[in-house]
Amino acid sequence: MRSEGEATAMPARRASPPPPPWEALPLVAPFLDAASLAAASCVSTSWHAAFAADYLWARLCAQHYPSALGLLRHLPDTTDDSASSGRCRCSSTTTSSSPHRRLFALFRSASTRSRVLPAPRLALADVAFAVDILTAGGETILSFAVAAAEAGGGVKNAAGLFLFGVDVGGRSAAIGPGEWRVRWTAVRTGTRGDGGAPAAVLMMDAKVPAARAAGAIVGFGGGRGEAGVAAGLPAPGCGGARLEAEVVLELAGEEKMIEKVRLGVMCECRYVSADEGLRYLQHFLL
Repeated sequence: MRSEGEATAMPARRASPPPPPWEALPLVAPFLDAASLAAASCVSTSWHAAFAADYLWARLCAQHYPSALGLLRHLPDTTDDSASSGRCRCSSTTTSSSPHRRLFALFRSASTRSRVLPAPRLALADVAFAVDILTAGGETILSFAVAAAEAGGGVKNAAGLFLFGVDVGGRSAAIGPGEWRVRWTAVRTGTRGDGGAPAAVLMMDAKVPAARAAGAIVGFGGGRGEAGVAAGLPAPGCGGARLEAEVVLELAGEEKMIEKVRLGVMCECRYVSADEGLRYLQHFLL
């Protein structure tokens, strides 16, 4: 037993291990991945010299993005390599710039930029279509308005596309001879509940030459055919429009009675998806 007043001996504190010798760092560096190299290069000047060496990043480029090496001579020479995986902006990282590190960071960031587009803020339930088909003299052949969410029935391959079909067979409308005109307006109704006023954009106002209407293939004895028109859509910003609005009339009989009207938006001869069409419309309607 300790005698009274005897000092209690404190356990000796274990000394911190010494840092690894600088010469060992280059031996470890080739075994690290990009994120570890970037983080280690921020520790100190000596660690930066070991872990930011250009040959290490050249090896990673060759391993992950070999095609990128051909672009190295086309990139500007800059000393800011802070866009690397570690996002380090400490002063030591800018003292010695690695061109291959910048190249690796450039191609690593490419995957984050290639992301899925956000869902449109406009829904089909918010949109209605108004269509007028007129003679060259302005006489109405057929006019109708329909909610986009209620259109589309019976259109082949319309699933997920900005393609809608409206059955007008009970209206006894025939296109008849001569030139005719199609006017298609998309309208944002006041059903969104966000307090916004209704808005509209003219999708098409196009004339259909008499020759094109006369060329609609309608056989004898109740045959069927089509007549249609396409026109470039207004661009949502500067520059030319790539999208086209298309209106096709499905006709029946020798009198060319209109049975169905198809409305769609196309890009390079294909119908765009419903989301693509809505993203386009929201530039004008929201």
